Parts: sequence; C-alpha cells; structure tokens
Amino acid sequence: MKLTIAIPTYNRNEILKANLELLLPQVSTNCKLLILDNCSDVPVEKTITSLLERYPNVDVQIVRNPYNLGMTANILRCFELCIDSWLWILGDDDQIKDGAVGQILSDTKEHNEFHFISYAWDELSLQRGEKIVTKGVDNFIDSFENVGVVLFLSTSVYNMNKVSKSISYGNFFQTTYAPHLVILFMSLGDKGKCFLSNKQIVVNTGYDTPDELRWNQIFIYQITILLRLPLKPVTISKLKNQLVQLTRVWTITHFIYVLTYMECGEKSEEKYSILYGDIVRSFFHLDRRVISRILVLIGYIVVRHPSIFRPSMGYIYRLAKGKEYKLENNLRI
Repeated sequence: MKLTIAIPTYNRNEILKANLELLLPQVSTNCKLLILDNCSDVPVEKTITSLLERYPNVDVQIVRNPYNLGMTANILRCFELCIDSWLWILGDDDQIKDGAVGQILSDTKEHNEFHFISYAWDELSLQRGEKIVTKGVDNFIDSFENVGVVLFLSTSVYNMNKVSKSISYGNFFQTTYAPHLVILFMSLGDKGKCFLSNKQIVVNTGYDTPDELRWNQIFIYQITILLRLPLKPVTISKLKNQLVQLTRVWTITHFIYVLTYMECGEKSEEKYSILYGDIVRSFFHLDRRVISRILVLIGYIVVRHPSIFRPSMGYIYRLAKGKEYKLENNLRI
C-alpha cells in the first residue's frame, strides 16, 4: 500500500529544502514524493536538485505549473496527480518529526478501510489526549477539536480509494479555502470512518516563516461557504457550530487591524469597507456575543476612516503586545 507525499510550494525554496533534509531520510520504497511548484520565481528544481541526488532511490516527481494557480488550486493538484492509495499533503514550511513517515505507513496499513487519518497538532491547547475513531460525517464533525485542526494540511492523510469520487466537489468549492475538507466531508456519508490519532507527525513552524512568504489570511472568512455544501440539515448545523467556535480563533479585531493598516490609495477606504462588510456578513454574523457585535459596529467606523484611527490603534497594540503592529502585507493566496 503506497503513500504519496505531496508538497505544494511557492517561493519558499530554501525553507522547502531545509524540510526535505528532514523528510528524505525517512522516505522508503513504499512512498512517492510529489513536489508541486506553483511557478516560483526560481524553479524549485534548481534549488533542490543537489539534495535529491544524495537520495537516488527516492521516487520523486517535480511538477512545475506554467503559472501560479493560487494556493487552493495547487492543493487540489495534489489530489489530481496522486495515483497511490494514500495521500499526505505536507506544507512546505512545516517541520517533519522523526519517524513521521513510518507512523503514517503503519497507520494506513492498520486502517486501510478508513477515509482519513488526522494527527494531533503540536499546539498545547489543541493536543489530543486519546485516539478517536469516528463513523460518518456527523460523528466526525462532532469529534475534532476545531475546524482549524483538520484544516491544517500537514496533519491530514487521505485514502484516495475512498475520497477520489468527491474531488469534483473540492474544485467547485475551492473558494472555501478548504477544498480538502470539502472532498472529505462529501465522501464520508453515514458510514465512512476516520481515525483521529494522538500522535504528532509535524511541528507547525508557519509562525516562523518570514512575513513576506506567508499566505494572506484575509480571505479565510470564505470558509463559511462550507455551509452551502449539499449535506443534510443536521450536518450543516453541526458544521455551523464548529465555525462559530472558529470566530473565537480568527477574531474580528484581527480583521479590523489588517484592513485599517492596508495601503491607502484612491478609493481604498471604500474598497476595504466593502470587504469588511463582506467579512462580517459572511463569517462574523455567526458570533452572537454582545462584545463581538459591539466590536463589529466599531469596525465599520474604523475601517472607513483608517488615517484617524491608526495612531490610537498602534498605541493600544503596543500596550497589549509590547511591540509595534506590523501588517503582513502580501497576497500569497
């Protein structure tokens, strides 16, 4: 039973190379390494060729897209090009733990009839105390810690024999920023099994990635499009409850700061005000807490008049965080 380790990447050549140093010694003949270069400025192949030459027995394929397809489309390419039984999509900036590949191969052999294996996150507040087996999409949604945990690509392994028929849904709903979850949700039905492991296979080092190389989270609010999936009403209700919890993680305050500090230009205040309204209507309407609703209303004023509020917001941020607010101003989407 073979495993494809697919790594979608864009302009993180050196970070990818450092992580491959950890991964390649673990890759066995039961694995294929698939690297999807989303038209990086410097082709990834040029950066890692000398490293790959040290591992001549590794089955590796580098696919360079003719242009940047966008992050979610490149994720979907991982599913499209996988011809093996199992697929592990690994983030190019997530550090692989010792024994990770062996752990996956062991688990996929033991759970070869399961649709999906989710490994534990290294964040302390989200660590799993025990192994969990779920049956059906409703039980799965009830069982994971929050949407962010299963949204995290690098902790997820998919049984292609079970999920491949739902790839079309992933393409149709790729604007959710979670096409991999769409594919999984639509494949599970009432009987599909998932294994939530308490083992860790990666360390989330995305926070250490330089700002200019991070992907822009400003459009993550579109994840609520998941509520339009053709699933049973009870399933949509459970998913909605999970998304409500996500508003506690991706707070409205974060979006207010981002949009207030965005570069100003002709009619930019109007543009960002429209975007803010879309974020509120699409995502933060789920958060019914009074304090959140007050912050939402304040946000409409702040985002509309950024030059007035930036000094006071900067002061508040320095008091709370002990440093200057720095906008992650990039469009790696």
